[in-house]
Amino acid sequence: MVYFLPILCWSTVAIIILRIYGTEKIRLWFSRPVAFVALLTAVLQIVALIFVSLFTSFGRSPYAFTPTAIAINVAYFSSALIAIELSRACLIKSCPKRKIFTGIVLTTIFYAFISIPMVRFTTPKTPAETVKFLGSELLPTLAQSLLTTYLALLGGPVASIAYLWTLKAFEWLSPILPNPPWAMKALATTLVPVVGFLSVSDSVSPFKLIQLGIVSRSELRSRMVRAKKSTELLWIAIAVTGVILVWSSTGLLGFQPSIIASGSMRPTLDVGDIAITVQTRPEKIKVGDIIQYWRQGDPAPTIHRVIEVNYAGGVAYIVAKGDANDAPDDPITVTQTVGKVILVIPKIGWVSIILKTAISKAFSFLQNNFAAAYALVGLTFAYLAFRIHKYRSQPINRLRRRLRR
Repeated sequence: MVYFLPILCWSTVAIIILRIYGTEKIRLWFSRPVAFVALLTAVLQIVALIFVSLFTSFGRSPYAFTPTAIAINVAYFSSALIAIELSRACLIKSCPKRKIFTGIVLTTIFYAFISIPMVRFTTPKTPAETVKFLGSELLPTLAQSLLTTYLALLGGPVASIAYLWTLKAFEWLSPILPNPPWAMKALATTLVPVVGFLSVSDSVSPFKLIQLGIVSRSELRSRMVRAKKSTELLWIAIAVTGVILVWSSTGLLGFQPSIIASGSMRPTLDVGDIAITVQTRPEKIKVGDIIQYWRQGDPAPTIHRVIEVNYAGGVAYIVAKGDANDAPDDPITVTQTVGKVILVIPKIGWVSIILKTAISKAFSFLQNNFAAAYALVGLTFAYLAFRIHKYRSQPINRLRRRLRR
């Protein structure tokens, strides 16, 4: 039942959407060039993961590979994927032409957040875990959701299914899977969808972009080249920011950000500040330096000021104390140090703290009030059904005139 009940439910959802919209209308959305770009993007993403794993490691698939198991697994992930992408395409296609960019953003966020279990937003307990979650899960999911939403808009559900189904098929049907470190995997799964997003517009006629409201006639005539360059630069900047976010959290770039969560270093460091630490050789740590180190039993590293450096038996022992604390910490060895603080960015960390607190409270509220949770889900599906019905009820002649414009 764990397999067959979801297959039945998702298949029912897909059939209902097809009956409401009609297979003929969905067939009209299909674009062979867009679907081809979607397929190439998925293959590129798989190749990138395999290439990275050549220098790291591979792992065995956890799934069974008997004929029966393969058939059940394919039906399991395919039914959910088809139903979700059909609903995504219907939702983004029902957005008014004048608000298409707002529709893309809201649809991207909606499908990204429903694909991540709510408990994952409250699981991270330390700044490092929060950054890892943002870089390895949230950012790649948003990038893939943006690409699939754009594919659904330009090429219908077939295009977005071509991208996601290829990835899912490789994940479920390959006996050997890439197993790179999470930072490298996040890098590949974030950048490749961005590249696909930048490439898919080139496979579509400019007139179709005008029909969908993505560009106007004046932009096509006078500023298309400039707009294209600025858009590409924007997404390249977003991609570079994502890369820095993911890789800096691992320390692979030589520095690592940490959010200050206590007032033990006031007034030098306050709650919500971000401290940038760099790896430092032990002999260069001096009295007065602010260092980050691990204390046994603590879930997160501590950032305090060095007040003593002693040597015993050839081993350096460091004594640190918070500026606002009365007593020093227990001595630590240089092997416990993470790095030295070189830069403090005030108050920026409050964004992460407030976001995490809000998500935690919302999750606790919904967990303790099932009626509110069901109401929220019901309102979401009701809104989706309303938009589908409104779009479908438009006369075909008015729809054709709208497309011609």
